[in-house]
Amino acid sequence: MHGRLAKSFKMFVLVALCMSLTLGVLSGLAMAQEKKVIRCFVQAYTPRERMEADRWDPPQYYWKLEQEYEKLHPDIDIQFLKPIVGEYEAWFVTQMTGGTAPEILWRQLGAAKADYVKDWYLDFTPYLEKPNPYVEGNDYWKDIFIPAVSESAVAPDGKTYVLGVDIVGVGIYYNKNMFAEAGVTIPSTWKEFMDIQEKIESAGCTPTSFPLGGAMSNPGSWSVRLLQDMMLDSKMMEIKTGVKGAKGVVKRTREQGGSISWMELVRAIKLGIYSAKDPQWQEQWKLLKEWSRYWQKGFLAAEDTDAYRLYITGKAGMLYDGSWQVKPTEVDSLREFDFGLFNFPKVTEESSPYATGIECPSIGGAGCAAGNFCVPLVVKERGLADETIDWLMFVTAPQNLIPLCNDLGSFAPALKVTEGVDPRLLPFIKQLERGSERIQPDLSILTPQYYQQHYRILQQYIGGRLTMDEATDKLQREMEKGADTLIDQHPEWGLKK
Repeated sequence: MHGRLAKSFKMFVLVALCMSLTLGVLSGLAMAQEKKVIRCFVQAYTPRERMEADRWDPPQYYWKLEQEYEKLHPDIDIQFLKPIVGEYEAWFVTQMTGGTAPEILWRQLGAAKADYVKDWYLDFTPYLEKPNPYVEGNDYWKDIFIPAVSESAVAPDGKTYVLGVDIVGVGIYYNKNMFAEAGVTIPSTWKEFMDIQEKIESAGCTPTSFPLGGAMSNPGSWSVRLLQDMMLDSKMMEIKTGVKGAKGVVKRTREQGGSISWMELVRAIKLGIYSAKDPQWQEQWKLLKEWSRYWQKGFLAAEDTDAYRLYITGKAGMLYDGSWQVKPTEVDSLREFDFGLFNFPKVTEESSPYATGIECPSIGGAGCAAGNFCVPLVVKERGLADETIDWLMFVTAPQNLIPLCNDLGSFAPALKVTEGVDPRLLPFIKQLERGSERIQPDLSILTPQYYQQHYRILQQYIGGRLTMDEATDKLQREMEKGADTLIDQHPEWGLKK
């Protein structure tokens, strides 16, 4: 009898222990399920492990921030989406319209401002007026950012739907060894720019590696936009006011296309003030074609990676590219030369009768890089708005954002504090002092259809398949179509087709 009791007691203890363990596991699962999940698509900052094919370390700093934040907030689970496979815009629209978007997404500032009528986004404005608890002595979150962040972010309805917390810039990377061998120095004017390329070519080298292939060329777009701003400088007041012959200075702002509104541009098109048939407008394409004489053979089939490889292997003297190439150029094992960086040169009267000598504007700025955060409005319905904003406040605190940007090495932090910023990224912050292009960039100037046709016709002209007259006849028709489409979409403008 005593033995049976002992066995029963042991069985009781065993069952109790199992139940305790089971309850513990269930309790742990319940706690895990109670965590609030914040999913993020952080574009180029997406952390990942290094792969065998990598020639430099990939970004990983977000993992460190994730760990630190979750220690402070054990009820939060930060998750990073993997890079989107396929066409991002189609994926983005599907996520937003279906109400399935992650809590934080990447969105270009211009696109988000155009989307404001769709009621997709959470408005950052009230949150920017609150203190950032992760920045000592801060009264308003907005005060930690450079003015360009707030100045460029406001949509037509007065709200802020995208928070651009980093800065992108562009420049001309050059091979110092090749420059020395050709006996040339950094140019400051368009004439000097053409002259040094003539000398580099005479020395038996390819002066510039330039991609003009594919569905879009960043350098092609940047070049046309910068040349347009300089060539139309004396005509900007006419475009802005809609009055032919109007004189005066239209100042640049820190926002791309921030000086001339969509309505003002469409009105100028309908009045014939902004026209592809205007010789002053055509000057931008003429100068770009002049430059194309010094590009590599096959530039119409070359894309960004092709152009970079030609330059980094020492087969071309220059590469027009973005700030995201600073780190790759610095650490790439394929590079066997010293390199430097200079700004796109200004056009003077030596090169064009339309030149006023104005300095070249900046391309990019805040809201155009990889740190463009938007929060879907549906996040508020999920009860995660405050938590998502708090995570963004943590990320953007200088002690976190600066090392995050340094780790990627592609974009400068859009902060007033610059201590600790990688010195190689500082010039792109300084570029903002020149102000941005005054007319909307070609990506958003009218409609997506216009942009596609604009680029296709430009390729045909630069490649010699169309004359200037043929190309601008085609482009003017597309310009008129784009203007009419926007007039239909915006009856409040009061413009007639």
